[in-house]
Amino acid sequence: MASATPEATEVETSPESEQNEVEPTEPKAVEPAPEASSTTDASPAPQGGDAGEGEPDEPKATKGAEAELPKPIFTSIEGGCGRDPGVGTKLKSFELKNLEGEEVTNGRYRKRVMLLNFWGSWCKPCLKELPEFSRLYRRYRKAGMTLVAIATDEDPAVVKELADKRKIRARFLLGGQKYADSYEAPNFPFTFVVDTSGTIVGSYHGYKEECMGKLEDDIRTALQSK
Repeated sequence: MASATPEATEVETSPESEQNEVEPTEPKAVEPAPEASSTTDASPAPQGGDAGEGEPDEPKATKGAEAELPKPIFTSIEGGCGRDPGVGTKLKSFELKNLEGEEVTNGRYRKRVMLLNFWGSWCKPCLKELPEFSRLYRRYRKAGMTLVAIATDEDPAVVKELADKRKIRARFLLGGQKYADSYEAPNFPFTFVVDTSGTIVGSYHGYKEECMGKLEDDIRTALQSK
């Protein structure tokens, strides 16, 4: 299979690390002086990362997130996008291994809006699309969205190396060819936007750059409906 040519991706200024979704421990809250009172939440920062290392819990969505969503990245929305087969149906159950070899089911993400991407390291369009999805994940993660990238690859080292090289953040799962086949999609990559009820609200077959605005809008709409 042809190898993909690495492409430059936009690096956003962020306190979070982008290296293979291994997040550093967030700065500890400064403890107030004994005589001072404070309402600062000094709860421990989550450990681990979103590449699958122990699969820590996602941060809880901020209350009223629908009124606090960041501005969209993509401004053009093509109305004909996102209507490929699957819209309106329940996401099929899966049980796949993450990069650490742990079995993960779709139920783990049931409280979050899920951007579910089917891809492979051999797929050039996939490698163009994933960095864009990573940007969306970084933007909406705290609002309640997660990116689950199901690879046809079975070797975790291949996926880790690719994620490191391209600075892609995602919840990576492996060995998804059989699960992908169950959707009979004609082309890779293909992607679903799944709401918190497990319903597919957006379906995108193949990489279409002009559809990124509609896909982001599907995510925002699902987050606002939580």
